[in-house]
Order: sequence, then structure tokens, then C-alpha cells
Amino acid sequence: MHEQDASPLPGDDPAAVTLVDTCRAIRERRVSPVELVTEAIRSLQDWQPVTNATSQLFAEQALQAARALPAQPIGPLHGVPVLVKELFDVAGHETTGCSEAFRGNIASADAFVVRQLRAAGAIIVGKANMHELAASGTNHISSSGPTRNPWAPDRLTGGSSGGSAAAVATRSVPFSLGTDTAGSIRVPSSFCGTVGLKPTHGRLPMAGTMPLSPSLGCVGPMAASVDDVALGYAALANERNQLAAAAGSVRGLRVGRVHDGYYATLIHPAVRGALDDVADVLVAAGATLVDANLPDIDGALHTWGNIAWPEFAVAYPDLDLDRVGQQIVGHYRYGQQLSATDRSLAHQHATRIHAAFVAALHDVDALLLPATAYPAPRFDDDEITVGEGQTLNVFRGGPVWFTCPVDIAMLPALSLPAGFDPDGLPLGIQLIGRFADEWTLLRIGHAYQALTTHHLRAPALPPTTNR
Repeated sequence: MHEQDASPLPGDDPAAVTLVDTCRAIRERRVSPVELVTEAIRSLQDWQPVTNATSQLFAEQALQAARALPAQPIGPLHGVPVLVKELFDVAGHETTGCSEAFRGNIASADAFVVRQLRAAGAIIVGKANMHELAASGTNHISSSGPTRNPWAPDRLTGGSSGGSAAAVATRSVPFSLGTDTAGSIRVPSSFCGTVGLKPTHGRLPMAGTMPLSPSLGCVGPMAASVDDVALGYAALANERNQLAAAAGSVRGLRVGRVHDGYYATLIHPAVRGALDDVADVLVAAGATLVDANLPDIDGALHTWGNIAWPEFAVAYPDLDLDRVGQQIVGHYRYGQQLSATDRSLAHQHATRIHAAFVAALHDVDALLLPATAYPAPRFDDDEITVGEGQTLNVFRGGPVWFTCPVDIAMLPALSLPAGFDPDGLPLGIQLIGRFADEWTLLRIGHAYQALTTHHLRAPALPPTTNR
């Protein structure tokens, strides 16, 4: 190939070209890092008027880095163009968390996970748009403007890693880095039809990352397929020896399905149908489906807030409230004023939530749960009807209803695309695993995607924005 031929893998459907395929093509010299970076920059720019997925683009610097790479691959992500969420430090560039309060905050060094990506050979092509200071699951508030869903630009991407999900969904980049504190990887993955892994809390260091709630936050990978997420996670966690296991059989594994309580009531019918379909596929793949129970989860969103917002206020003691949105001001002041008694009660309930998940996972290898209660809402949807005439507020915790309890429990979770609703919007489910057992989740996800094609679909660039 020549550098002016910008298609990563000619003749292939771009939606079907995976990170794994791309890395193989680089190793076999069928494509160069310069070509990949050039194509990624072009695609990000083409999609930007539609999705507003990027907050910063490092076009020239990324091309220089690609040209400087040796011909012999230096790592498993050699030459791969990658986006990182705006809250990660990238040396020499702003780290703002998409807030005007941090405009001009130039990073002096890379975040730990950014260093891991570079060591694996990845090229950082820019930063992904996010909800201001990661403080919501919608991505409609940002100093860079709201992100928009590539499947339907009048709908939310979810957040706060919304730009990362949108860029991966459009196949502009094969991999992006997000964070998950209440569901910020899994919610946009669900709404945008991508795969996202929230590792066990603490598995990937947060050094060099703007925090929302340090005791709850996690770094995690986002990509189009489970195999791609596994490859990226292996590079981040230095666990490449586990990759073969992630492709193993699920015969003998037990997956728990919850039919009552918190995870079985406030669910849109399309999401409930997707859960049924996933269960059937996993059984066809050889897994055993069993009933599971999750008590003591009610009130999880309130508990999450009573832990997160005080930590948020402590993390930013000098935050200029005149330079942030009113949503941030409200959360910040709530966290400052919360009593020690309320904080203590929240931590006690968090302990019970953790225990409930651990107990539910005692006899199963993973739990099958909804990722979001409904498909991506429109920007002007205040509430979504779920369950039997019940509603969830879109802008007051609705997107993270099913994800925040897992962050409280500090367990790993994998969000998977699980089909589309009648309007063509992606549907997402999540698998919850035991402590430090990310690879079992990836193994189950791999088995599911081996029998389905949802992850191979990608949105089309609207004709008015085509080159």
C-alpha cells in the first residue's frame, strides 16, 4: 500500500475491520501506521459535525509519531490510532475534563495508562469529548459542546465517556480509553452499540487522571468487539498471556439471570427482549443459565451520590464555581454539605451492596444484567417509560440506574451490544464478574459474539457530510 491510499484494509467492510485485524495487517506489512493514522484523522474530522466526538485532535503530532515508529512492531498495538478521554493527561496538551474551569491546564507527563498505550505502540491521535468533569451519564454538558449519537444525532450518546463510544461506533478509531465511576464506560457503550470493560476497581492505576470519585472510579477500554477490548486490556494490564483463555469455550460456565427486584423491574421491553436473546445465545454456546438473586440494591443511586459527591468536593478544593455549569455547582455544594452521618450510612449500604453481589456470584461465574434501562433517549426526552407505566428521569440518574451499583460493588463488568430496537437504536447488556475475574467476562463475551453479528454493524455517515 501507499500512504495516499487511506483505506486501512482495502476490500473489507470498514464496520467489520477490527482492532485485531488491524494489528495483524500491520504485522504483515499490509498497512502502515501512517496510513492508519491518516485514515483515523480523516474519519474523525468527517464525523465531527455529526457526533462532536473529539475535544482535541493531535493530527500533526500523531502523524509524526507514526512516521517515527520502527518498522518492527514494538508492541501489540503498534501503529494503532487511539483516542483517550479528555480527563487523561497527555504530555504537552490540555487536561480539562471538558470544563472551562481547567482551561489552560497543560499536562507535564502522560497518565499511567497513556504510557501503557504508548509502550504497546499505540498512537494517541486526540482526546474524546466527555460530560463536564465526568459528572453525568448523558454527555449533554461539555465545554466542547454535547456529543451526539452516530446512530441518530438527535439522541444522547450517554456518558461520561460519550465521545469515546461515538468514535469507536463510527470506526473512526478501533480503540478508545474511558473511565467508569457510575457507568461512564458501559452507558455510552450501550447507547452507541460498542463494547466496554469496567475492570475491578484498582486493576488499572488512575494516576494522571482527573478524578470524579477516587474510591469508585476505574479506567477501562472501549472498542467494537470483545476480542478488541481483550487485546487492549491485555496491553494496559500487562496480561497478554491471558488472551488465549479469553477465546476458550464457555461450556461448564454458569451465568446467573435475575428475574426479580432491582434489575428486573424498570426495564424497557426492548431491553428485556435483548436480555432473553442473550441468554438463549449463551445457552447455545454451552453455558448454563441459572436463577440469581440480588437483594439490598434498592437506593443504590442515592448511596452512590452520598459517596461520590463528597469525594468530588474534596478532590477539587479550589474549584472555581463561576466557571462550571450549574449541574456541577449543585453536586459540589451537596458534597460539601453532606453530614458525616449520611456519609457513614452510605458506606454501610455500599458494604451491603457489595455483599449482595458477592453472594449472587457465589454459585455462578457471571451475572447477566441490563446495562441501561432503555435505548438512547432524545435530547428533549426528560423521562422514559419503563416497566409497567413507570418512568426514569433521563437527566437525574436514569442512564446509570443499572450500572452504578456495580461501581459501588467494585466488581468487573463488560457491556455488550445486544441487538437493536425497532427504531434501529443499539441495545446493551452487561455481564458482572467476580473480583479480578475480567477474563471470564471476556471469555463469555467472546462466545456470545462468535454466534451473533450485532457488533459488526456500524452507523453510516450522513450523505450531507460525506467527502
